[in-house]
Amino acid sequence: MKNLKFARIGVMLALMFSLLGCQKFLNVEPKDSLSGNNFWRNAGDAETFTLEVYRLFRYGVGIERPTMLAGDFRNAPVLKTNSYPNRTDINMISAGLIKTLVGTVRTEGAGVENTFWATHVYWNRMDDWVPHYKVIQSANILYEKVPMIAENDASISPAVVKRYQAEAVFMRCLTYFFLIRLYGDVPYYTNAYNQDPLPRTNHVEVAKRCIADLQAVKDDLPWTYKEPANHAVRAMRGSAIALLMHLNMWCAGFDEGNKRLYYEATDLLGDELLHVGMEQEGAYALLPIDQTSSIFNGRSKEGLFEIPTNPNYQSNTSSGKEQIENFRRHFVGHVLHQPYFVLNSSNPDKSEVAYSSTYMSTIYPEGEPDGRITEWFTKDNNPIANMYSGTSAFQCFKFFNFAYGNANTPQSVGFSQIVFRMSDAILLQAEAVANLGTNDGKAVELLNMIRSRAKAGLYPGINNYDNSIRDAIYWERCKELMGEGHYYYDLVRTGKLMDPTYCFRPMSYAAFLQGAWTWPINAKATNNNPFMTLNEYWK
Repeated sequence: MKNLKFARIGVMLALMFSLLGCQKFLNVEPKDSLSGNNFWRNAGDAETFTLEVYRLFRYGVGIERPTMLAGDFRNAPVLKTNSYPNRTDINMISAGLIKTLVGTVRTEGAGVENTFWATHVYWNRMDDWVPHYKVIQSANILYEKVPMIAENDASISPAVVKRYQAEAVFMRCLTYFFLIRLYGDVPYYTNAYNQDPLPRTNHVEVAKRCIADLQAVKDDLPWTYKEPANHAVRAMRGSAIALLMHLNMWCAGFDEGNKRLYYEATDLLGDELLHVGMEQEGAYALLPIDQTSSIFNGRSKEGLFEIPTNPNYQSNTSSGKEQIENFRRHFVGHVLHQPYFVLNSSNPDKSEVAYSSTYMSTIYPEGEPDGRITEWFTKDNNPIANMYSGTSAFQCFKFFNFAYGNANTPQSVGFSQIVFRMSDAILLQAEAVANLGTNDGKAVELLNMIRSRAKAGLYPGINNYDNSIRDAIYWERCKELMGEGHYYYDLVRTGKLMDPTYCFRPMSYAAFLQGAWTWPINAKATNNNPFMTLNEYWK
């Protein structure tokens, strides 16, 4: 029966989304027979539809394109190593050559080694926002239709309906958050069956609307779930708080006149997450540094929201499992080599990407204590010199699970892509408090929570970056969140993207103002929509 329900909802959404772009922009309205007046009969129907919303996000945004990877590599101090075939795309994205990156197609025959990555990484999918709007459309439908289950089944409480609606709002706002970081201004709507061509809404306004919507429903979400399998892979109150913190900090970077209000909101949200969610409710925790594998294996108490990519949770396809073993769309596949993980048998002993030695020395000054060096870079007797080498000898074990041995197995890299976790939120609060400038002691305390957990030297005694608490927090985010998709967006929202002190591949101020920080938008977005404009810089 459960499989029949999933098949039914899958057919419904497939038919619904097939209408996208055929007649009107973002017209994904299904026929009445598909919209589900006869579908929303009980909690099982609501559960089935809700899980499909998460699945659409997981695959369309998190797995079928290198969304998270883009946050780590764009304008980053990453280097193409001497591995073969030739990863020319690494040089492109680190230098900000986005139009060339998206427009490159694989060539066959002579020269294929220079473009083979086009059909492995799929950078060319990054200009297409249709998968995001599929999530938004289905979330809007869920929000509107789910009250029908209580109308059809009196045993279903209002609290259950509100929880499903809060999940819908979270997924909609999360998807808009991803959209504005990629494209800047985007079409915004919340009605279930949009039929009208829409212009793009300013990205700060989109973020502000998401803040208002999410703030109104966050308390309808549980701090966590009774079923451990749902922790962090479904929206929790901590997930909503983390997203609200990020949305506020995004606004603070662009809405100069109101930035203090956003910092204050972030600080209050951080207090709620720490003092209520973690301390009172016990829903969340900072795990010991030697339990890193538990964090990225997924569903840990440190996780707030994540995208599972573990092969143990794959559904069947004609090949037996989904083709997520192409780890070139994910950070982990770039920074390991044999015996741990081998993407390319031609050069099994070479990682395809390394970080520059200058950058690694900046975030991990040589000779200063930090447990992350042991756990993430020198595990299994790997020489410390490799992490500073800037060569194919570089490896990062942050996402590798040694519990499965050190052999080349899918289980060993069966990680979850962490969207939000406690250490991210704590450092974000520390940044907000430091920017307010009224309680540096609190900012230091928050920073040292992360350093203490990592068995690193505490501020200001160690790594004080010329006694600048703001700089110490920034570099701590670079260190703690490496490989988790935050690097580039931290540069964008803070304005550090234009400062060579912080950005190793800086962007000019003029280019930033012209929108060079965004991605191109596929020209098909203008089909049947006279109000649509593309990103001017990338035309």
